[in-house]
Order: sequence, then C-alpha cells, then structure tokens
Amino acid sequence: MDKLVREVGPWVDKDRFWDREQELTDLIELLDEGANILITAPRRIGKTSLIRETGNRLADRYCCIQLDLQKSHSPADVITELSVATRPYMDLWKKTKEVFKNVISPLTNIDSLNINDLSIKFRDDLLNYWQDKGNRMIEVIACSEKPVIIFMDEFPLVVNRILKGPDYKMTPERLKETDAFLSWIRSITIQYKQKIRIVLTGSIGLEPILHQARLSNTINTFTPFEVNPWDKETASGCLAALAFNYGVVFENGSKEKMIELLGSCIPHHVQMFFHHIYTDCKKRSSMKCTMEDVERVYNSLMLSIRGHAELRTYEERLEMVLSSDILPLALELLTEAAVVGKLTAEAAMVLCRDFFPNDLKPGEALREIIDILEHDGYLVKKKEGHVFISKLVRDWWKSRFGYQYTPAARRTIAS
Repeated sequence: MDKLVREVGPWVDKDRFWDREQELTDLIELLDEGANILITAPRRIGKTSLIRETGNRLADRYCCIQLDLQKSHSPADVITELSVATRPYMDLWKKTKEVFKNVISPLTNIDSLNINDLSIKFRDDLLNYWQDKGNRMIEVIACSEKPVIIFMDEFPLVVNRILKGPDYKMTPERLKETDAFLSWIRSITIQYKQKIRIVLTGSIGLEPILHQARLSNTINTFTPFEVNPWDKETASGCLAALAFNYGVVFENGSKEKMIELLGSCIPHHVQMFFHHIYTDCKKRSSMKCTMEDVERVYNSLMLSIRGHAELRTYEERLEMVLSSDILPLALELLTEAAVVGKLTAEAAMVLCRDFFPNDLKPGEALREIIDILEHDGYLVKKKEGHVFISKLVRDWWKSRFGYQYTPAARRTIAS
C-alpha cells in the first residue's frame, strides 16, 4: 500500500507528487518534439507541481529553468528572474555575469550576493533596455550544451499587470508594451526552435486576457495542453494513501462521500478535505471516520468563512482580470449559479440589465464575463444552464455571498 504525505498549499514533487503519469508522459513527449506549450487548467489543479516534476524528470537531458513570476510586474522583472535562474548552471551563469558586468562593481564578488541583491542590481540595469538585455540573455541560454526548457509559472499574471497596471485599466501605452513583450516571447519560440522550449502556465487564464487586448495571435506558436481534475479513482487512491500514512480508517462509504461532496476532484481540495478529516479524528481521539463525520467536517470546516485563503482567491483572481465596472456583475452571476444551482441565459440577462439598465448592448459585457468564468474553471455549460464545476466552490460561494440574495426569477416577478 502506498503512503502519501499531506500537503496543503505549495507545489509538490518527487515522493509527494501523486499520479499524473499520463500527463507527464504526454508533456514530455511534446517537449521532446520541440513544442512550446501553454498549460491550461482550472485553479488548484496542480499546474505548478506538474511543471516542477517535469523538470525533475528531464534534468539529465535538458537544462530546466524554473521561473516563478508571482511578484513580477514588467518585462524587466521577467528577464531579471530569467537571469538569476541561470545561477545553478555554471556555464550559463558565467556568461550571464558578462551580460551584467556593467552594474557590478569590480570590487564586488557577484557570487557572494544573495538572490535579492542580485535581482535589484539586474532589474535596475533592465528598466530602460529590457529587450536588448533580454536578447543577450536568450543568446546566452541558447549556448547551453543541453537543450533548454524555460518554465514560466504565473505568466498570465505578469501579462495582466503589464496590460492593465495597478488600476486594472488598459491604456494605449500599456497595450503597446504588452504587445512588444509578447512579440518578443514569440520571436524566441521561432528563432530558437529546437534549442529552447518555453512552457507557460498560471492561476488565471492567458487566452481571455489576450482576447480582451486583441493580442491572441502572439501565442499562436504555443501548443495548448489541458490538465483536468483527477478522476474518482485517482482521488480515491490519494485518500487511501494519505489514510494509510496517518492511520485514518475510512468506514463504509465515507471516502466515497468525500469525493461526492467535492464534486470535482481538484487535487488541492482533496488534500484540504483530508487535512480537516485527520485533524477532526485527532480532536475526537478516534481515527475512524464515518459518513456522518465527513458531512459534519464538510459543513463546519470546508465551508467555513474563516481560514480559507485558498478559496477566497477565486474571488480575488476575478478582480485581477475583470475591470471594476463589470466585476460586480461577475460576482452576481456566480452567486445566482450558487444559490439557484444554475445560471440560465434568461437569468444572466436579467442581472445584466440590473447592472447596466441604459446599455443598448448588455450582451457584450456578459459574453466577456462568461468566457472568463468558463475558461478559468468556475462554470461549465450544461443543458440546463451554466453550473459550478466544483460543488465545494459552489457551496462555499453560496455561504459567502448567498445571504439575502434575490434570484433573478424573483426579481422578474417583483418587477
């Protein structure tokens, strides 16, 4: 019987990485064929873990450079992260130091500087000449003895920041800079084909952002790679391995009940649910878990407003992608789907007209929102309307926003 260590929060790899063998095989096959890849998946599906584990498994054949762009706001920030990330590879690092020798004092031992100090010095040099230094860094990386894979995690976040700035508004200047940056990335995939592969991923969708800016053509050299939630068998195996490691005994049907309540087996949510079950077992001084225990833990802890920063990001990520004038409508559409159990086209139009009573074309804002909610894994279109993909997110959203909410159908009757 396999054992698994619980992990709620950061990415995992090696012995904490569960399954995804088919995805790993398919991703590695594409990389071996020279593809540049755009990974698409809902939140908390394990995209970062997948690229980290891919890097581990390919380390003998490729130079794998992992970039975390969570805190990046500009092209200069991205190239800074890329430059610093060459440090573990002595042949690349030696050439990187040559690129930035003008910003390092001859009296300073650059190898003695910590990552933060290096980043500050490199970034200052890049502010006005990011494309020139960026090209030189790509030339350095292309000289690696082994082919190079650059994994860019949270790439859509930095693109969104370049495009919309701190006030989340597109301007002609920001649009021009975003176009220049994405065109530069695209040029790398063309000029250094077979020598450099780039893998893009992130917690918000890149395609809807680019569609808003009419820049979708800038990623046409990337192959989409979809990662889905676990199937029930994989999630059940994960829960069994966790239970075996921590001495939890799932009584008849309790494990299956956990999967049923989650609805969609998003890896992070599976781990989070087990964490609460295990904590509850220890509190009760009994390692047996019944279906009644599962339902109680789900309602009292999984749906709690407190201590769920990871679920609150479903709300916060929308604030990054949607403009302030249409964000309230997006929240209302999701609340309708959570409270009623579905979002019909009729209900969506009622809510849209409530927010934009004087808009002659209310459907335009609605289409933009629905596109993002579908792409980023909130809703899926069914015969009866749009419904939440995850029952957990639906139930949590309902407990967060559903109090005193008036469904669209009742608003129509009242009017």
